[in-house]
Amino acid sequence: MSYIKGIDISNNNGSIDFSRVTDDGVKYVYVKATEGATFKDSTMETFYNQCKANNLKVGAYHFLVGTSTPEAQAQNFYEKIKDYDWDLIPMMDVETNFLSLSNYVKRFISTFKQLSPLELGIYSYTSFIDYLRDAEEIIKDMPFWEANYNDDPWNLPSNFFTNRVGHQYTENGSISGISEGCDVNSFTEGVLLDNAVIAGQWIIQDGKWWYKHADGSYTKDGWEKIDGLWYLFDNEGWMLYDWKKDGNNWYYMGRSDDGSMKSGWLLQDNRWYYLGDLNDGSMKIGWQKINDKWYYFDSNGSMQTGWISDNGKDYCLYSNGSMIHDCEMYGYRFDSNGVATKLS
Repeated sequence: MSYIKGIDISNNNGSIDFSRVTDDGVKYVYVKATEGATFKDSTMETFYNQCKANNLKVGAYHFLVGTSTPEAQAQNFYEKIKDYDWDLIPMMDVETNFLSLSNYVKRFISTFKQLSPLELGIYSYTSFIDYLRDAEEIIKDMPFWEANYNDDPWNLPSNFFTNRVGHQYTENGSISGISEGCDVNSFTEGVLLDNAVIAGQWIIQDGKWWYKHADGSYTKDGWEKIDGLWYLFDNEGWMLYDWKKDGNNWYYMGRSDDGSMKSGWLLQDNRWYYLGDLNDGSMKIGWQKINDKWYYFDSNGSMQTGWISDNGKDYCLYSNGSMIHDCEMYGYRFDSNGVATKLS
């Protein structure tokens, strides 16, 4: 695999002589476009034009913060970059921890994909990746640009990302044409838009959602995994939501503005349901072992508590639904299978 030297810059780097930058073998340049919901980097357009004039491949990034909604931030980023002819995939810079970070990341991605057909990548530090665990299923296959200042390009520890496209190996590199030290990177051609997978796009029509693939096609009468989440579409291609039956199983597909298959525990109308794991999602009935505890769900999927009878045997379930076993209480002996026998 061939690697390409690159830099990333912002208004903090001051004036840059791009005709000299190429003397150090730099071919790719990322420029800061936006931060938060309102900030727009005043140097982006100048840097963009100078990169183009010197035959440098150029891309843009957004710095994610926790002080404004991710939807507003994605809109700010899109509005700033939409009228330019970029060479490199746009990047979301995630390096500041705050409450609900993973939720912000997922919502930014979702909104950006509604606005733009371009594939989105993620930039972050090796030491920061654990803060993104709750978003792993959504982001693990996205192009990942990793910062690790070991001055040893591509000597990186393993993590859950499957598509590394860049390594920022120093923040104090010496580059001709730049007066002070700057971020220096080694990229693969995976950051090129020509090599990127053009993402699909969610479209709303008459209050209903459908998903348009890059080639204009769309899924009908079936399931599709989009950005790590499962969606179900009817025979006309409209996204389904709420409770839906597919085959012999029931699934909960969220609200009309969501539509993604839910998994795990679900509380609805004061009743608990269990919907399997991320790749299953089907509503469970009967006896189910969850985290080493047994629970019983009736034919409607509702978790039971208190006394129940099943196949002629009596059982008792705690108020949290877990089965009582291997003890004596309430005047009964409960064996290892939870079967109750009245004490004499």
